[in-house]
Amino acid sequence: MSFSQEVKTELTEVRLRRGSDGAKLVAGATFAAASLKYSREHRTWGLHYVSESALCINFIAKLAAKSYELEPEISLNVHQRLHARNTELFLYGKDTDKLCEDAGLISFDENGDKSFETRIPDGLESEHACRAFIRGVFLACGSVSDPSSGCHAELVFKNEAVASKVAKLLAERGIPPKVSKRKNLWVVYMKNGDTVEDFLTFMGAGESMLAVRDGRMIREAANNSNREVNCLVANMEKAAKASTAQVEDIKLIICELGVDCLSEELYEVAEARMANPELTLTELAEKVGIGRSAVNYRLKKIQALAADIRSGSRIGDGK
Repeated sequence: MSFSQEVKTELTEVRLRRGSDGAKLVAGATFAAASLKYSREHRTWGLHYVSESALCINFIAKLAAKSYELEPEISLNVHQRLHARNTELFLYGKDTDKLCEDAGLISFDENGDKSFETRIPDGLESEHACRAFIRGVFLACGSVSDPSSGCHAELVFKNEAVASKVAKLLAERGIPPKVSKRKNLWVVYMKNGDTVEDFLTFMGAGESMLAVRDGRMIREAANNSNREVNCLVANMEKAAKASTAQVEDIKLIICELGVDCLSEELYEVAEARMANPELTLTELAEKVGIGRSAVNYRLKKIQALAADIRSGSRIGDGK
């Protein structure tokens, strides 16, 4: 079972504390993913839903039958070429228009004339109603990435107006998402870890939120460890490169001018470096028994002497 399916399973188990919450949840799913469809078999118009999750379809059908005078018809559609299995729901009956109105898909004027428009439905001012509505939206078209791979939650819509209105509704609740177009679809998404956690908490998926938080902590710890290791490796490589250059400088000076050109202090450091090319500057200082800055100063003088040799300029005696 994917993590998204685990989240949806948890959301279907959230207790609906008010009878109206079931209707709001169905309205959210309808607003997000339903389309009008004519059934030749039943000779009527109804609402059509399609989902990869049979659990979500059955849950929405159950709540719809309980909250409205509607008949649910569930079927399985298997696409052989794409190896896809989708569960479809067709809701029809006396309250079809009422559900469409509750979902913000149609409106009636004072004369009772129907008009089709997309709007945020009425009755979402209360926190519990909005939570149920967004829960229905997520069950119909949402997903969350596995906590081990990152923080990402998204809602996918076929309609730009619906996407923008859901994004606005979330932003008003302190959960600011982003909206982008993906081929012919509109995606409302959250990538910030805190925002994803707030989104799951708002819907009532507390256990899933904790899983996302644990995943973030594990990744952050691993990233910090990797940064420390990378920094250590980089410093080691830098020290090794510097040590190799110092050894080459010493060999050049001895080959061209002989050991006697070096003062006692320079020779002491040069001898220690030749014998211990793997040591860091601090470790070399401890080996010689002087301060790190003193070792660095003497190596700089050796480097300058080698540079004079390479350039062919007049050579000092290194004393």
